[in-house]
Amino acid sequence: GGNGDWVGSGRMAIDGLKEVQEAVMLIEAGLSTYEKECAKRGDDYQEIFAQQVRETMERRAAGLKPPAWAAAAFESGLRQSTEEEKSDSRAA
Repeated sequence: GGNGDWVGSGRMAIDGLKEVQEAVMLIEAGLSTYEKECAKRGDDYQEIFAQQVRETMERRAAGLKPPAWAAAAFESGLRQSTEEEKSDSRAA
């Protein structure tokens, strides 16, 4: 009955999460691209990217914070660029 369905979708959600984590790791390791990972999921990267830009601008215009993932991505990007600057100055 309903319980069986719930467990099934729960399992699917866990597998889906693993797939997303794997995609993120592949992209961060430079072994894949956003476009390739979207294609694996049957999604169009250009469409998703354009929609993300639209939503981000709409949220900003409405005075809403960006979603947590966007903030986290921005922070990790900042952290990486500052670490790169540090290692560059060490090498010099």
